Amino acid sequence: MKKMLLSAIAFLCAVTLLAQDNIDKALLMDYFQEQQYDKAINYLEETVKPQHPNGLALLANAYYQSGQLSQAEKNYHRVLELDSNHIAANQNLGIMARSQKNSARAIPYFEKLLQLRPDNAAYYKQLAYACSEAVGKADTAFYYMKQAHRLNPKDVNAVTFLGSEFIDRKNYAAADSVLKTYYAFDSSQVSVSYLLIRSAYQQKKFRDVTLYGEPLITRKELHPTALMFLSVSHYALKQYDSCIRVHDKIMVMAGAAPETVKYYAALSYAGKMRYDSSNVLLQECIEMAKSKALDGYYTALADNYEQMKQYKAAIAHYDTAYFLFHDPMRQYGIARIYDQHMQDPAKAKRFYQQFVKNAKPEGKDEINVHNYAKERIKNL
Repeated sequence: MKKMLLSAIAFLCAVTLLAQDNIDKALLMDYFQEQQYDKAINYLEETVKPQHPNGLALLANAYYQSGQLSQAEKNYHRVLELDSNHIAANQNLGIMARSQKNSARAIPYFEKLLQLRPDNAAYYKQLAYACSEAVGKADTAFYYMKQAHRLNPKDVNAVTFLGSEFIDRKNYAAADSVLKTYYAFDSSQVSVSYLLIRSAYQQKKFRDVTLYGEPLITRKELHPTALMFLSVSHYALKQYDSCIRVHDKIMVMAGAAPETVKYYAALSYAGKMRYDSSNVLLQECIEMAKSKALDGYYTALADNYEQMKQYKAAIAHYDTAYFLFHDPMRQYGIARIYDQHMQDPAKAKRFYQQFVKNAKPEGKDEINVHNYAKERIKNL
């Protein structure tokens, strides 16, 4: 996605370049579209004039697309020496720094973009993300994301960032305001629904949990945590049939239900005086609590999906394994995928922190993993 962004910027620059460097726009666009970046580099090296920042920016982009990051950075810095206000150079140097997990180095470039375009929501958002990944800048990130949301309240990423942050700070009124406003506009985003469910559950507003949780069941969206909250809420409201239905739907979708969901379905059967059915589920809960094999099965599935580069599926299986057996190593697995494969430092840091908090390492290997997670938290 980042390379697509840089490539799009390159084509916009090409229009300006014709007058400066006599560049054959059609030829160059063919090189980029056909991903013949070596040819684009050779052509631009021979054609671009060293005093023209836009030409150098296009050359830098060609180097980036070909994977020659040091040459890309070198040429973008040459651009800034000629024009410190060059939008593309500041933008792409910031993007590259973040991709290299050096958010502290990215921040000044994004700050420069905001100086140049103070009403650009996207610039506020990327600066917020960079600050959220840097040490000691959580409040700064929160401030910038609020500005991004103010300018573009329909950006789901800004909405979920703020919603999660407000909930963590127990400012439920603010969280609900942001999330409900977006939900009225687009109710299809699972991430928004989950945060609304989480906020309502933590406030013990069980009817609101069912309001936002039931559509997930209807759409067959398997979100273990959200559906666990939904199950408990139905039981708290004495909606026993609905609680049982949530369990049965999860069984159809996933082939297994989290222990908590199964337990409250069992209690619901008891509430309906169907004790035989309740006992069956309670016995299954007992077997789940005793069986470590099921955790291994889900973990093996997660590993397979990770190897297949289906990272969302891998995370979903780790998530299910954690909610079935509460082994903190599954949180570590999720953190590692976000960290190493999905380039999402904010989520990686969150799951590393949960792992470090919950884990009780025993033995050399577990202690080494625990120490590694603590170091990654410092660097994310």
